[in-house]
Amino acid sequence: MAFLLMKHARIMRVVLLLQVLWLGAAGCSKNASQPAPAPLPIDQLPAALEKAFTKAKPEAKDLASQVVAFLQAQDYTKAYTGLQNLLGKPSLTKEQINVTTRGSLTVTTLLQSAQASGDAKAADALKAYRLNK
Repeated sequence: MAFLLMKHARIMRVVLLLQVLWLGAAGCSKNASQPAPAPLPIDQLPAALEKAFTKAKPEAKDLASQVVAFLQAQDYTKAYTGLQNLLGKPSLTKEQINVTTRGSLTVTTLLQSAQASGDAKAADALKAYRLNK
């Protein structure tokens, strides 16, 4: 159990680092007037993930398919974890990083709304993310 928690913590740190680097790189681009990524509408997210990961490596493609299944089942806590794990995969394309980051923003917003409505599962997911970042 402790091994899994340590592995999860390591993955979350890598994901956070990738997000910071991606946002930092976006801020340092020649076109600095480019806005930060916006969340994708939840109804567009499954199709966007499927499109972005059509030609991905099998491991990333499978994980993206799992995230799509979680989204369709409206299991946002598992979708959130899947998106964070997906961001930790090496060699993602710019499009894959963009869609996954925007999807993560979408699901985070949904979890925050659920948490505000008293959803303990959503609160636990967000708390785990904050503790491991």
